[in-house]
Amino acid sequence: MDQQRHRDDDEAISNALNALKRATLVPVITYGACTGDGKLQITKWLGLKTKALENLVVIPGAGVGGRVLLTRRPVGVSDYTRAKSISHDFDAQMREENLHSIVAVPVIVRRDLQGVLYAGTHSRERMGDKILEEVIMTARCLEQDLAINQALRGQGDPARAVASPSRSMSGAEWEQVRATHSKLRMLASKVDDVGLRRDLNSLCDQMVSPVRLKQVAQLSARELDVLSCVALGHTNLEAAEEMGIGAETVKSYLRSVMRKLGAHTRYEAVNAARRIGALP
Repeated sequence: MDQQRHRDDDEAISNALNALKRATLVPVITYGACTGDGKLQITKWLGLKTKALENLVVIPGAGVGGRVLLTRRPVGVSDYTRAKSISHDFDAQMREENLHSIVAVPVIVRRDLQGVLYAGTHSRERMGDKILEEVIMTARCLEQDLAINQALRGQGDPARAVASPSRSMSGAEWEQVRATHSKLRMLASKVDDVGLRRDLNSLCDQMVSPVRLKQVAQLSARELDVLSCVALGHTNLEAAEEMGIGAETVKSYLRSVMRKLGAHTRYEAVNAARRIGALP
């Protein structure tokens, strides 16, 4: 069971790192896993040029990751070795790797800190808001995948564990389900036949139901359509063209969704919808 757990979670983490690197092109992406004794250890990495940070153990309060351990909040610095907001326990390792700008985001599942997702660059420029949003969104998606893994192993809702399949889906398989769900909603929105549109929306609901938690906010069909477009990475203009409505109407739907879900960005709204089972 432990070996399967590690395999499932390792696959989800690896998929998250690869997805983040593709989305941002940030040169260095790493993940630090909580070790159970209050510490953090870098266990996965992409783009490292040296071994300085491989398997590095981080204690609470030490460096960027250690600050995340204490605060459970995202932490970022644009010039690591000169930053005043962090300790400098790992300056030597950072110089060896030639990293300067770092963002670290906590990965929290059912209130337990599971690890920290890092993104780093070799320049002394602050990473833009878009990159920060991508790191945060990736962390939230990883939280969802790890939570699903836990539930399928019987650590969550017992009813769900009984009904779970013998093998949990990989992160890549979940992305395929999510993409299919979004495209199916777009197809349904273009169908004039009421009965056929109802059947297509019913299929969408069936794709969500295996991971449904609780619908704390009632989203309209059009609001879900907009969120599905956002989940596919569409801009407001692209979503408007896909749905055959105006860009301002898309913005209005998004504002309504974010208000209902208590989200501050479109990416937070997507993840909030996934947490309540409104999106797969």
